[in-house]
Amino acid sequence: MKKLCVFTLYTEIGASSQYRAYAFRKELEKHFVVQWFPFWNDSCITKYMHNKKKYLFPLAFFYFCAVIKRVYQMLYIAPKSDVVFIQKACIPKIKALFFHRIQKKNVRIVFDVDDAVYLEPKDNSDKIAEAADAVICGNETLKQHYLPLNKNTIILPTVENTSKYRKFWRNTFCEKNIGWIGSKATVPNLEIVVDPINKIMERHPEVHFYIISNDAMDYTKRIKNTSLIRWDKNSYISDMSKFTVGIMPLKNTDYNHGKCGFKLIQCLNMKKPIIATGIGVNTKIVDKNGFLANTAAEWEQALEKLLFEEDLYDNCVKQIENNFFNKYHFGKISDKLVRILNG
Repeated sequence: MKKLCVFTLYTEIGASSQYRAYAFRKELEKHFVVQWFPFWNDSCITKYMHNKKKYLFPLAFFYFCAVIKRVYQMLYIAPKSDVVFIQKACIPKIKALFFHRIQKKNVRIVFDVDDAVYLEPKDNSDKIAEAADAVICGNETLKQHYLPLNKNTIILPTVENTSKYRKFWRNTFCEKNIGWIGSKATVPNLEIVVDPINKIMERHPEVHFYIISNDAMDYTKRIKNTSLIRWDKNSYISDMSKFTVGIMPLKNTDYNHGKCGFKLIQCLNMKKPIIATGIGVNTKIVDKNGFLANTAAEWEQALEKLLFEEDLYDNCVKQIENNFFNKYHFGKISDKLVRILNG
């Protein structure tokens, strides 16, 4: 079998690395001899990243050590492989990529990106894209950025294995729970739904809002009947089974246009109808599985309909079963990834 080196930004507890790389571990290891190389370790992700100012010195020290390690990996390990798969970044904030040594050995380089990282200061993703044999993007917005840099740019949506969700499927229409899942970095998008959800709850006090995240900021106070459920890799799927409707509000920014709609895909895997801001890939994912909402009034109306009109709700569930599971099937996406890596 071919040798594959996978260079990820995080370990498997980092969301982007988990869903764009480690989720495919079993399938990749069927077809390749795989070595996995994360840049940041678990303690950086769980402890330091959430308070960078407080842990500036330990983070700086770890970054220095990680750079040295990654340079060694790129110079002495990667050239001995057949394929190099780079997820999101090679060495964060550093332009030197050390690809010349890999390319001399005719090693195939595949670069994967699922956010508009090109908007970030000192981003080096354009350089990686230019050097790569193929670029994998999570949506059309990202593809249009990287296509001029690499003609072999392919869209591969961010998905999750539906089989992990199946045992938690249940009808929660009568429970009236709105649900959102995400990280602290994306929590500010909830500003969009503060008033619409509060108005729904004034008319329907039985409605509850669940936030699954590492931090809810002050939204548990600003939105009535709101609970924070701490994100945990062992329980987040069962926690999502509480949802009646899943939501993905997004502020209209260039960065958010590059989002891959993964929160929506997670909710749809749970067979929950969705409501989302109509920007970027959200417009394609929502389809007939729920509603797009771009104003406070549209959010309020969409929530009212999906929470209280059972025929409409059931029809969305049928659309999810008949269309979504086919289009975003984990097996199809993993097979396509294997083909791209093989070249």
